[in-house]
Amino acid sequence: MKRLLCLMLMGCQLLLTGCLQGAPLDSFCYVLDIGVERGENLPYRFVFLLNRDAGEEEGRGNTTLVQAEERSLFDAIEALSGTLPAQLSFERTTLMAFSRDLAEAGEIRAITDGALGRLKIRHNIRVIVVETDMEETFLGLISNDDPSLNRLKSNVKRYERNYGFVEDWGLNRMLEAFKNETGDALLPYCGKNDGLPRADMAGGQAYPYLGGRLLGEGQLGSTLCGSAVFAQDRMVGLLSGQHTMLVLMAKGTFFQGHAQIPFRGETVNVALYALKKPRRRMEGNTFYCTLTLEADVEQPLQVDAPSGELIEAIRTHLQGELCRVFEATKAAGADVFCLGEEAIGSFQTTKAWEAYAFSSHLQQMEAAFDVNVKLSHAPKDPALE
Repeated sequence: MKRLLCLMLMGCQLLLTGCLQGAPLDSFCYVLDIGVERGENLPYRFVFLLNRDAGEEEGRGNTTLVQAEERSLFDAIEALSGTLPAQLSFERTTLMAFSRDLAEAGEIRAITDGALGRLKIRHNIRVIVVETDMEETFLGLISNDDPSLNRLKSNVKRYERNYGFVEDWGLNRMLEAFKNETGDALLPYCGKNDGLPRADMAGGQAYPYLGGRLLGEGQLGSTLCGSAVFAQDRMVGLLSGQHTMLVLMAKGTFFQGHAQIPFRGETVNVALYALKKPRRRMEGNTFYCTLTLEADVEQPLQVDAPSGELIEAIRTHLQGELCRVFEATKAAGADVFCLGEEAIGSFQTTKAWEAYAFSSHLQQMEAAFDVNVKLSHAPKDPALE
């Protein structure tokens, strides 16, 4: 059973560290990261990763985790403020994490209401969804060399840019997606290595989830493992890194990545590169999307086949998987392919668009994907996880 932390225990925890004693009255405890999960006695448990040395930059000096169960983020901050010998500051906050059960209950929007204004939190701080147990997940990302979760934050950006396995979302962008109907959120998903999911809402081939026991072991106990799919402000499913990559291709935010292509009863590893932005258009209830990719077979000497046959295998696989992911997310009411961005162009006024209520028409939408492939047999940057 999780240990319950009341204000007295939190005060004792901080005093035992010794690092905050004797701090001047005008010093600060910088909140680097915030996690929110379901509380045991009050609605929410808030986990704060603090930098306790007022003179240090983020990620330097000493950090500590403190917790408070309260009814709102502001109540937790007020309660904690009375136990710390320094002022809480959010000017260095770079991450907010929410537990899966809160995301599925649609409570993230209410929890963050007013946070950008009253706390002066940056609009672009990263947001992620966590599989289970916020404290254990955070501790699984902290090491002596990286006490402030910087590795997680850099991995989000690296996996987006170099692999396409996650999409980097900021707090303000997420809140806008919750309110608008031009595309739904697809937040990075994080979990403990010994409890990562092995399947997603689209079924089929789920490889690769990032890190964890699936591909290898490392020193950190937690890792990114796919994307949380939202329908407006409620999480409705999970996509693997491989399926996330397909969504990013269709959205035009994919740069490069890797895929496993079924070929002649075996699997061929292929590096993929976006050659140009996808061509997207909406005609009636059908969304047309044309992708242009370069494909490099990573072990060309082991693949003895005509180029045309390989190209057709790659095209067929990617088109089939794109349709699979589209149908699965559409069935859950999630517009992660951002069809709303295309549909809104046919409306003359914002009022007319809002009256149309695009989300209620999503189930009638169809998609047609066309993948053009330029094949190169030279391996480039093979995937190492």
